[in-house]
Amino acid sequence: MADEKEKFEEPVSENVGEPEAPKAQEKPSVGQKMKTFFVNAWNKVKGGCVTAWNKVKGGCVHAAKTVKGWFVKEKPAEVSEDGMVTLSPYQLSKKERFFRFCRSQSGWLFVLPAVILLCIFTLYPIVNAFIRAFMQNYTPTNKAHPYDGWGFENFVRVLKGDTGMGGANFWQCLLNTFIITIISVPLSIIIALLIAVGLNSIKRLQKAYQTILFLPYLTNALAMGAVFATFFQIIGTKSNPETVGIVNMVLGWFKISPIEWLKPNMHAWGSGTVKIYWASYLAAIIYEVWSGLPFKILILFSALQSVNKQYYDAARIDGASKTKILVKITAPMISPMLSYLFITGIMGGMKQYSSIVGLFGDQMGMDYNMGTVVGYIYQYIGRGQTGYAFAGSLLLFLIIMVITAINHFVSKKRVTYK
Repeated sequence: MADEKEKFEEPVSENVGEPEAPKAQEKPSVGQKMKTFFVNAWNKVKGGCVTAWNKVKGGCVHAAKTVKGWFVKEKPAEVSEDGMVTLSPYQLSKKERFFRFCRSQSGWLFVLPAVILLCIFTLYPIVNAFIRAFMQNYTPTNKAHPYDGWGFENFVRVLKGDTGMGGANFWQCLLNTFIITIISVPLSIIIALLIAVGLNSIKRLQKAYQTILFLPYLTNALAMGAVFATFFQIIGTKSNPETVGIVNMVLGWFKISPIEWLKPNMHAWGSGTVKIYWASYLAAIIYEVWSGLPFKILILFSALQSVNKQYYDAARIDGASKTKILVKITAPMISPMLSYLFITGIMGGMKQYSSIVGLFGDQMGMDYNMGTVVGYIYQYIGRGQTGYAFAGSLLLFLIIMVITAINHFVSKKRVTYK
């Protein structure tokens, strides 16, 4: 029996009562993170579509009931001898239907002209561009056979630079647009904020300063660019110039030789089809910052009027410096306006065209080497190859959407809404 007891006795663990060591959590791999991200994104899109469908469905039901009410009207309730209440509908006259419709839909009638113009000049071109971008070798002038089929050939040729037409290169135009935009927009917002804060602190001649600072916004971009180009342009030859331009004259005071600002190939970094034309970029950035300041100053100056002055008084009592007040109080309080200016600045910068033409001419430098994405699109529209133009416009649309989505994600955490 003793042997049997020993056989069935279970060994007692020496670590009885001691808690088990927690297992180290495995970090999710990059693939798992990407999978989780796309699953969450799909669930959000799916949920949004279901919600939108329910709203549309409910709106249609409500609209159907409303339309039915235009043409059918109920008589006053009639009480019979036995106490039963009956309602008997009858048809309205055409005149009464029309006036009843106008009264019930007066809001829609007011916005109808704007909706029609929006559909004709905005919605239709967007839908048309989406469709035509997938038509291979689309040539609208060839009525008998305008395209060869459907596919992604336009996109492939645009991205490879193999359009067979020469001229602008899509990647070079995208690089030009991106560099000018990503530098000029934040720089112009910072300078505009400093000017707006300074303008807000003075009382005498404040309105006069506002008027002077806002004048460039009222000037045509092409005319302003052509005048601005004279600041950088060397008239004559480099060895025997009539004038080297105001900028080069200032550089000459510091013993710096004249620079060909508006001739991109003279000052370029890199090799191959895509280069960085640093001198031309600098001229374009200075112009973009200067031309974008008036609107940004006006918006930020208006935003500063809504900041509670008690915050500034409390900060001064605590001994905060002007720089700390600007960074810790002013910027957070007007962060919605800063975010708005950044988003609209990026959108406008990615679509810039007139300013570059004003500075570098209709060829945008030498053979479109300072071209922008919009200039790339216009080039192929002018040559009749609208398939490549539609493909380029769709790529630009996607790029702007991605940048806007990133900014929206960042602004959720950084922007302070009251």
